[in-house]
Amino acid sequence: MDAIGSFANSTVALIVVLGIIIFFHESGHFLLAKAFGMRVFIFSFGFGKRLFGFKRGDTDYRVSLIPLGGYVKLEGEPDDVISEDTTPRGDGNDFLSRPRWQRLLVYVAGPAMNAVLAVLTFTIIFMLGVGVPGVRYDVPTIGAIDPGSPGSAAGLEPGDTITRFDGEVAQDWEQVQIGILMRPNRDIAIEVQRGTERLMKTVRSRMIEERLGDIGVFPLVRIGQVSPGSPAEAAGLKVDDGLLRVAGQPLQSFADVPAKVRAAGESAIAFEILRGSERLTLNIAPREGRVGISEKFLIKKFGFVRAVKEAGRETWDRTTQMVGLLKQLLTFRVAAKSALSGPIGIAQAAGEAARTGVVSLLFLIALLSISVGVLNLFPMAPLDGGHIAVLIAEMVIRRDLPEKAKIVFMNAGFVLIMALMVFILYSDLSKLPWLSRFLP
Repeated sequence: MDAIGSFANSTVALIVVLGIIIFFHESGHFLLAKAFGMRVFIFSFGFGKRLFGFKRGDTDYRVSLIPLGGYVKLEGEPDDVISEDTTPRGDGNDFLSRPRWQRLLVYVAGPAMNAVLAVLTFTIIFMLGVGVPGVRYDVPTIGAIDPGSPGSAAGLEPGDTITRFDGEVAQDWEQVQIGILMRPNRDIAIEVQRGTERLMKTVRSRMIEERLGDIGVFPLVRIGQVSPGSPAEAAGLKVDDGLLRVAGQPLQSFADVPAKVRAAGESAIAFEILRGSERLTLNIAPREGRVGISEKFLIKKFGFVRAVKEAGRETWDRTTQMVGLLKQLLTFRVAAKSALSGPIGIAQAAGEAARTGVVSLLFLIALLSISVGVLNLFPMAPLDGGHIAVLIAEMVIRRDLPEKAKIVFMNAGFVLIMALMVFILYSDLSKLPWLSRFLP
């Protein structure tokens, strides 16, 4: 019964999550088509048989049987597969009678609304309160430096605290890191506090991927919790201690700590820490592969304006990550089987998020909305991106593409989409423990 109940909860969560995401997506097409005066015959929440609704003007606003998103039916829209009889009026308000730039924007509006949903959802999350890594809002003290990096060449050292950055007071790591990213191939004036000294350094940033700046420095890793009775507590580690080195190695993030601790077995390892301005070295012997510390997190709860700002940045960051993942998939640098999830994987994630709490469910909605928006812009029919690619090509050559070429493009895209869906479903099934042993 537990398995049946879990399946039912996951299915309901999947319907809610995908319903919201696809409904927002279709709303984008609907709202912009209406704004341009295009005739919209149907705006449906759900698919299949019409359950109930109302008609206003030419549009039938309805709720349909299958609550997995929705659809919009525009007069004259190409590749219409809705079989209902909605006879074109022939008065110039149909989709194909409108300029190409208007049709292009109608297609773009769907993915754009996915971005709006992500921003809205992240805004709610940040207003409710969310845990964020403490280093983001910590005093910008350097914890590690890449050998041979611009920061190392300029003479920066672990333990230095950045007090001024490019003429501005350095308030936290977030400000400094964004400042570095926005200054590729630039001389940056950095003032640091080293003990009782104030030193001025000029660092020539380097350019990394996507034309972003980097100087090879990493924030000081802070301890957020020391477990009572743990080896860390016995050795004298305290909350807010900064970790400079573990087992003689610098740390780029707290994620480096567990592997170094596990590698030590039960042998004592050296923790070099920064406590205030004092440097200490404590030898700690792990117990069952742990020493009993966790990363510092802060619960951030913002007002509406700040929450919207944070949500916009989070949406942008997640979108660039999604685009980067697609690039890695297309260049075979990441295995598709490990990176893609289909309806089964999404249902499992939705069910787990629903059990965890509202913030987790909202976070999943935001991530999936970004994924749907990005994937829909992929230039492959029948996705929005395929239609956009055709319209852009026609705008460039200033005439319609041959109908035969469009049909070949659409059919090829449909075949590829179907093949991808089969692969993703197979990948989902192969991850199920009870079924994986029967699949090649």
